[in-house]
Amino acid sequence: MEGELSDSLVRADSLGDRLARTLRDRIVRGEITPGTHLVEDTVAESFDVSRGPVRDALRMLRLENLVEPQRRGVHVVGLSTTDVRELYAIRQAIEGLAVTTAIGLGEHRSGAGMAQALRGMADTATPTHAAKFAEYDLLFHRGIYEASGNRRLLTMWLQIEPLFASMLAVTNSEDEDLSPVVTAHEKLRDAIVAGDNAEATALLTSHLEGSEKRMLSALQRIWANSVS
Repeated sequence: MEGELSDSLVRADSLGDRLARTLRDRIVRGEITPGTHLVEDTVAESFDVSRGPVRDALRMLRLENLVEPQRRGVHVVGLSTTDVRELYAIRQAIEGLAVTTAIGLGEHRSGAGMAQALRGMADTATPTHAAKFAEYDLLFHRGIYEASGNRRLLTMWLQIEPLFASMLAVTNSEDEDLSPVVTAHEKLRDAIVAGDNAEATALLTSHLEGSEKRMLSALQRIWANSVS
């Protein structure tokens, strides 16, 4: 199932998407540091691709505010504490609305999709599978937006989902045991399926606040390592 699900997630990815994901991951992990100058020709040569996919990838990173344009290429801005707080504030707003809307529909259509994602999370709840765990984690949350029936909410989520994937890969890789994260998601799923809006909202808030704190701590360690 894991291979099939992974294929379904990336099947539509273009070369530009895949390159953007690689660059995004390296920027978030601090491997490409703020101030780095990225030029289309140089990046294309490094990855053995044409300039078109590089141009597409850099455009995506500009929309995510990870890089800024320069006369030739882009300047890496990186991810700041302010960026993280803003991203989680946005996510709390739109995902809280998605939960409330999904429960309000009374159909609980998200149960099966979330259950599939939870099985994947349980199978990959180790640091060595941090990236795959993040995929299932985000698939779980995508199911909430889909269950809301609000296409614009889903579109807003999909715009920031790739950046959250990179951030989750960082924080997940630092945990020896990811099973508590699985348990937290199971409780959230149960509250949504049961139609308990107050409980689901409280669980979502607690989950996102904890995730934000972990990411901010990870950023501090990344910056400390880049200086040393």
